[in-house]
Amino acid sequence: MKDAVNPPLPVLVSPVSVTAGAVLHSADFIRHRLRAGGRDSIVLYAGVQINGTPHLGTNVMQSAAFLLAQAARERFGVAARIRFGALDNAPYETRACPETGSLYERSYRQALGGRRIEELVARHYGGLFDELSAATGVGYEVETYTSQQSGHAFREEFLASLGLMDTLRWVLAPSSGTVPVNFPCPQCGWSQKFGERTELLSAGDQEARFAAFCLDHGKYLVDVTPATDAFIGLTTLHRNLVKERVAARDDALPVIVKGADWAPGCRLLDEAFLCYPGTLPPPRLFTPVVLCDSGAKLSKSLIRQGAADLPAATEPWMLDASVWEGTVGEYARMLLGLVSRMLSEPRHFERGYTTREVARLMGRRGPGPSGGAG
Repeated sequence: MKDAVNPPLPVLVSPVSVTAGAVLHSADFIRHRLRAGGRDSIVLYAGVQINGTPHLGTNVMQSAAFLLAQAARERFGVAARIRFGALDNAPYETRACPETGSLYERSYRQALGGRRIEELVARHYGGLFDELSAATGVGYEVETYTSQQSGHAFREEFLASLGLMDTLRWVLAPSSGTVPVNFPCPQCGWSQKFGERTELLSAGDQEARFAAFCLDHGKYLVDVTPATDAFIGLTTLHRNLVKERVAARDDALPVIVKGADWAPGCRLLDEAFLCYPGTLPPPRLFTPVVLCDSGAKLSKSLIRQGAADLPAATEPWMLDASVWEGTVGEYARMLLGLVSRMLSEPRHFERGYTTREVARLMGRRGPGPSGGAG
């Protein structure tokens, strides 16, 4: 009778992976770095975009981070915790110069302010992270990009990257060699997206001076030292390089957790690391990506713009976690169950899953009505 009420979940079938026979669990990819460095603790780093409600793919990556940290603790006997970087530098609004077409943008941080950013983080991730932490016994912390870039270590690494930019620019931007930096206008918070009118005037180990331009307030100067508070806007690869260089200063082994769609970009990050004498890039763990029927990554923005179709068997909560029918605790348990199955073998973890396949694995026959947030 019980089996009729709770039938077994559908079987998960994956092709043989390159690492089949060599790796029993995806956490084992970091074993050699733990042994080589003699570390007794690890910190897993993952990013959180603060630009709207999360979708399933984002929450799969976050759940995987907790489960990977738990597995590392149990398999290697090390302390493990997670540090989520809340990217409050995502663009909130954009405008174009009427004469040149050059784009200017204002980030969530500049548009909303610190208190509203904290509210967004708490609303979209606080309850879920607390549930995942309680279930796995893994602690976590959330730090905004604004806070990260204001630290002495970040600014020191940023200044160091300027000294290596003749080499780094062809790694971080191999097609153009242009790695822009932008600084929000101190009066209005707008900055030039691609930094066409941002000029490096001088640079040294402890200080750099830039000239930038605002559509409304004209030219302004920015001085960057380890102690100044100017907001530093960097390209995605440049920002991640600096953040990972800062993470490498920690006594714990830094482990970078990203969706598998990041793998091509990490090739460039790893090469950028090697531009620094005597350094190695951090170990990386890539989590499954949730896909559309076409095989492309599930993208709310493309669907909203009409550039991609809503995939079949995509339930409302897969695109917007806030309409999950039930409590946050039930959502967390669903995620942990789903991602635990993915982690049961590396071949299951080293692949993508369409929303249709996720629904099948959950034993759900199709989309149902959306409900309120848990």
